[in-house]
Amino acid sequence: MQSVQFPQGHVLFRNLNKAYPLCTHGKGVYLFDQSGKKYFDASGGALVTNLGHGNSELLEVFIQQLSKVTYVNGTQFTTPVMEACAEKLSNFAKPLGLNKIALLSSGSEAVEAAIKFARQLWADRGMGSKHKLIARTPGYHGNTLYALSASGRPHYKKVYGPLISPVLTVSTPYGYRAPFVDAATPLDRLKQYDEKGADFYANELQSLIDQEGANTISAFIFETVSGSSTGAWTPPKGYFQRVQEICTKNNILMIADEVMCGAGRTDRFFASEHYDLKPDLVVLGKGLNAGIVPVSAVIVKEEHLETFKRVSGGFMHAQTYMQAPSLAAAALAVLSYFEKHQVLIHAQPIGHYFQEQLQKVISPLETVGSVTGIGHMAGVEFVADKPSRRPFPIAQKFSLKFVQHAQDLGLILWPNYGQADGINGDLVMLGPSLLMTRTEVDDCISLLKSAIETFKL
Repeated sequence: MQSVQFPQGHVLFRNLNKAYPLCTHGKGVYLFDQSGKKYFDASGGALVTNLGHGNSELLEVFIQQLSKVTYVNGTQFTTPVMEACAEKLSNFAKPLGLNKIALLSSGSEAVEAAIKFARQLWADRGMGSKHKLIARTPGYHGNTLYALSASGRPHYKKVYGPLISPVLTVSTPYGYRAPFVDAATPLDRLKQYDEKGADFYANELQSLIDQEGANTISAFIFETVSGSSTGAWTPPKGYFQRVQEICTKNNILMIADEVMCGAGRTDRFFASEHYDLKPDLVVLGKGLNAGIVPVSAVIVKEEHLETFKRVSGGFMHAQTYMQAPSLAAAALAVLSYFEKHQVLIHAQPIGHYFQEQLQKVISPLETVGSVTGIGHMAGVEFVADKPSRRPFPIAQKFSLKFVQHAQDLGLILWPNYGQADGINGDLVMLGPSLLMTRTEVDDCISLLKSAIETFKL
């Protein structure tokens, strides 16, 4: 058997109309299926495998650490591996001024925990009216119910709407479709975005706070570099400086969701470092575990825990695998590998070349409206008409069909749709291994170009 499709087997597949090849192994940026076919994993799954596939050194360190104790409950014990992991991660987080770590099992869980942390902090400070959350749209923070509530994904909310909670929203910085950008050429549009963007988005945020009342708002959650919701659009110049000033002035906590853009994905360990951003909480996932086992993290300030200690006695959120040694072993293996092999030093020139080649080779193609990104994170947005930026109708399922076409050619990409207007719009994300070489960049770009040029709806 070389592929499986419902109703074969006993796996509950997400897509019940797709045949899934049986992946047998991976090495570096490549995956291999049962037939021996090779695939360039240009998206690292869902931007997870930042240290490549089949990394034997990484796995050996993980297994060695895990062999000592597999599980204890975080309410009963801490462990040497958890203490070592937390110390190392807090060292990485020093530029952000954060130093206390909680490990969980998914990005969605970590987002939920961060939002609860913010709410408890205001309650313990005697400011119980501060409970509302501001999020950005389009955006994505996870699939558990409150994380989904904070996600600007209308196609999810159409189904789960009766189950989710109200969340305040402002616009995500998204240069390709920003309402204040009307220049004719890509370079002029980018210039307009950088010149006008910070004021536009900051004014929108301040207006919402004035309307709702700062005394009712707990936190503002955002993806530091937007993920698949816009296709890796970075914020305009000065955006985070303005946002930080507004949140500080109004006593609103900043939650930086770096599940996708953190752990080296932008060629710095935290995307916040690019913008001199000092959030109150950071959420990590994906690359923090490099695909070994599901691990995420919430990173906070010690001073906030001093408040908890005086009032509640501790952080009230709890989950069975919170601080589990198995999670710590995986994250510690990844962090140690980053240090030992100076991963970010290797990644920076390759990431620059990757972005340069995407702009040079992919951006001019007929159906490509926008190519954006930073480091080893990029998005390609497709359009039916380039001059007008008109998207393909959602009924044509461009991105889903294109991703299948690319996979048939041996290229793995991550799709999204709906970003143009909440319904229409198609893009793909790229997030290859940080260990990728220049030759592999060329291989990736060549495969992507071929996939785009040969695709027919």
